[in-house]
Amino acid sequence: MLCRYGPDRAKIFPDLEPPSHLKGEFPGDYGWDWAGLCADEERFAFLRQAEIMNGRWALLGALGCLLPELLVRNNGTKIFGDGVWFKTNAAALTPEGANILGFGFGLGNNLPALFVSTILILGAVEVWRYNGGGGGFDGPYDTLYPGWDPLGVCEDPDTFAELKVKEVKNARLAMVGFLGFLVQGLVTGKGPLENLADHLADPTANNAVTNIAGVNSARILG
Repeated sequence: MLCRYGPDRAKIFPDLEPPSHLKGEFPGDYGWDWAGLCADEERFAFLRQAEIMNGRWALLGALGCLLPELLVRNNGTKIFGDGVWFKTNAAALTPEGANILGFGFGLGNNLPALFVSTILILGAVEVWRYNGGGGGFDGPYDTLYPGWDPLGVCEDPDTFAELKVKEVKNARLAMVGFLGFLVQGLVTGKGPLENLADHLADPTANNAVTNIAGVNSARILG
């Protein structure tokens, strides 16, 4: 089994000695910090939390980019308009109320009300997490892992340690992927699945080089 932690963990550059401040005690530490951003302990703690929290949002965001388009392309649903991720909010906000997955919330196009309600709900969850509302898992309380595990998948310590690594790796991929969705949307005015279909249909005519060469950011407004 591949070692995930400690001095014998897998490293990006196996033949090079990692920086002294990277000891392999945290998930996703592959011994690479060329800019020395994590040399300061407090900054390391901040960046670790920022990476995981932003990565979790990116995981949700990437799913949110793909799911509406997938539903439209495969099931013909009209809930999300044409399914393109940067147009779905406009499709969901109807004069009769916010229509999310067919459920009306009665707020209409009242964007301030939607914004405030979102801030209140997410703010309450964040306060709960930061203050240890979940009780935590075994050991010192960690705001990154507040103890919410309804399925009990983290009861085994070894499994929990492995899942932490998998989460970080997938979160990093999601952050890069979401950036890719954003650039694709600006360049082509299409969703990621449609871009993928175009590329598979004609890889020579539809790829990063040809798309950037013919960039027209105004397409996103069309």
